[in-house]
Amino acid sequence: MGEGCSRTAKCVMIILGILFWAAAAGLMFVGVRIFQTYNEFEDIMDSPYQLIPAAIVIGAAVFMFITGLIGCCGACREHKCLLATFFTLILLILLLQITAAILGVVYKDEIKGGIETGLETAVQNYTDVKYQHTVDDIQEQFKCCGVHNYTDWEGVHWGANSTGKVPQSCCKKATIANCTGSYLTEDDRKYIHEKGCIDAVEDLFSSNLKYIAVFGAILAVIMVSLAMFCYSEGISHTLQCLVPYWR
Repeated sequence: MGEGCSRTAKCVMIILGILFWAAAAGLMFVGVRIFQTYNEFEDIMDSPYQLIPAAIVIGAAVFMFITGLIGCCGACREHKCLLATFFTLILLILLLQITAAILGVVYKDEIKGGIETGLETAVQNYTDVKYQHTVDDIQEQFKCCGVHNYTDWEGVHWGANSTGKVPQSCCKKATIANCTGSYLTEDDRKYIHEKGCIDAVEDLFSSNLKYIAVFGAILAVIMVSLAMFCYSEGISHTLQCLVPYWR
C-alpha cells in the first residue's frame, strides 16, 4: 500500500472515529433523558415499553464509543483485525438503530394507552400522597387540569368540601390569589386551566421517541456528507486503500 494512500485512509478513519464519539455522546444523552422522564412520571406509567428503545439506544451509544476507539487505533496502527472489527461494529450499530426506531413505532400506541390509564388511576386515587404529588406536578408543569379536561375531577372526592372543585394545582398562577378551585360557573372557570393533561404528557413521551429518529437521521446525513466530501476532494480511492484491511 502506498504511503499517500495509507495516510489518506488513516485520516478518514480517524475522522470517522471522532464522529462516532460525538454521536455516542448524543445518543447517550437521548437514552438517559428518556429514562429520566420515565422516572419522573413513573407513578402514572402503566407500562415500561418506552424504556426498550431507550435501552437499545444506550447500548448503541456504548458500541459507537467503542467503535470510534477501535477505528482510531486501527487506523494509527494499520491493524487489520481492529479495522475489520470497526466495520463489523458499524453494521451492528446500524441494526440497533433500525431496531430502536421500529420498536418506537410499534410501542407508540401501547405507550399512549399506558399514560392515559396511569393518569386516570392517579386522578381517581388523588388522596394517595404518592399520586397526589405526581398529579400536582403534572398539572402545574403543563398548565392543565384532569386527564381530558377539568370535569374529570367531578365525582372524585379528594378532600373536605371538594365537591365541585379541582385541586389548587389546576389554578392559573396569574390568578391563584382569587382561585377557589370551583368550576361550577363560567366565572369560576376563568381562574383554572380547563384543558386536560393527557395530550401534553403524551407529547412529552412521544418527543423522546422522535429524538431517536431525528438523531439517527442526523448521523446518517453526517456520514453521507463525509462520503460526498471525500469524493469531491478526489480521494474516493480511499475505499480502495481500506479494502486490504478487510482481508
